[in-house]
Amino acid sequence: MIKKVYQYMKKNKMFNNCRHVIVGLSGGADSVCLLVLLHRIVTQYQMDIDIVAVHINHEIRDNEALRDQCFAQKLSKDLGIACYVFNKDVKAIAKMRGLSLETAGRQVRYECFAQIKKELGFSDAAAKIAVAHHIDDLVETSLMHLIRGSGIQGFSGILPVNGDIIRPLLCVYKKEITEFLKREGIEYVVDSTNLQSDYQRNQLRNQLIPMIENKYNPEFSKAVYHIAMDLFEINCYIDRQVVQFEQVCVRYDSTNQGILAHLFLEEFQKIDNTLQNYLLRVVLKKVAQSPVDIYRKHIELLRQLCQKQVGKKINLSNGIIAIREYHEIILQQYICQEVCLDKKEAWNPLSINIDAMKTGEEQCVQLGVNICDINGIWHKVEKICLQLVDKKEIKNIYSNNVYTKFFDCDKISRKIDIRFREQADFIRICADGSKKKLKKELIDLKVPANVRNHILLLACENEILWAVGVRRCQTALIDKDTKNVLKICVVIGD
Repeated sequence: MIKKVYQYMKKNKMFNNCRHVIVGLSGGADSVCLLVLLHRIVTQYQMDIDIVAVHINHEIRDNEALRDQCFAQKLSKDLGIACYVFNKDVKAIAKMRGLSLETAGRQVRYECFAQIKKELGFSDAAAKIAVAHHIDDLVETSLMHLIRGSGIQGFSGILPVNGDIIRPLLCVYKKEITEFLKREGIEYVVDSTNLQSDYQRNQLRNQLIPMIENKYNPEFSKAVYHIAMDLFEINCYIDRQVVQFEQVCVRYDSTNQGILAHLFLEEFQKIDNTLQNYLLRVVLKKVAQSPVDIYRKHIELLRQLCQKQVGKKINLSNGIIAIREYHEIILQQYICQEVCLDKKEAWNPLSINIDAMKTGEEQCVQLGVNICDINGIWHKVEKICLQLVDKKEIKNIYSNNVYTKFFDCDKISRKIDIRFREQADFIRICADGSKKKLKKELIDLKVPANVRNHILLLACENEILWAVGVRRCQTALIDKDTKNVLKICVVIGD
């Protein structure tokens, strides 16, 4: 096992210029195996490399989390390795950033690694961050990315080396790890949440993959691994081609908020579509400055933005925003994202009374407020206009215009509120009038958590008539008995 991991690390140049290794130590079997193996490799091969361990208490599992922390500290002490502990409220961080617990936890871990590297004065060139991903993790990640629509780059899974991050155990299976620990009499702790099937990764690990291996192909994991490795080689080749285009199409600036990327549209649109997609992924990763999940939808949204008018914005993975300028797309981290994203814009709700409106009459209210649609694209609403129209004069009451909708005026309240989301909001999305919590509907539509408070609503008290840019209710539709039609138009500014 020691020789196998050592040879794998040499093959992937993990030791090159390395003086320090920061090991992520959870206390589980994988990270314990990684720490022990690295310690033995450095000792056995007499390498001038300093090892430190980092343990993050996510403050999720109470007593179990404290048990893991104490175990990690004791193991490190027994090996003569310094262990640095961070306590992070990952649930609160996930909520602030609008992320899943898994994604927030991953971000926090790498932020802690970077902090330790800085505090200990390790240079980027001389320090590596070692994490304990193994072949089974690669298989699970490849399948998860496939399910979520990430494309061939995502299916290639986890890289052996990604910047300063190294993964020495990507040459071994989980079974080999547990057998090694058992053979050597090395203890480890078990995270009880790994035995549950609440999360998608755990469902793949505990249900889907075992079912496929039992019923269809006992070597399914090995097959996925080899495909991922083939795609990794292909991606490496394409990445080498992309570098030359990146130098022409992109300029990076350092700011107080991180890296700002300028994507020059004229040069970008000259290159092949496939290379464009790869280039966009490279830019997103550099702007994020941390491991990010980039899927096909993010690339498609960016490509669409290239064709939109100046001033349009979209929200992308990990709090990145992209802004369409005259000759370029600017990408940057959302400023103060942890503080601002969940807050509603400072804007007072308005109400319109339609009770006294006459046919042909139009009422308009000036807004000047920024809103977000289902794709995370930002728009500025100049005004909203309501008009009572004759049904016979409407050529297409089922218009697909996203910002113009028609309602049966007699089926709605006389007063319409224009506002953002409130706790008790609900929407009727079925013709039978059944209710659904607006929050649940936004979740089902996969509207990002960090933009849900920025969707403009037209409501009658807590009943939502129209979530602008997302969907409208189904109980005020025009039918054969409709007499009075209310036309509502949201006017978007440039």
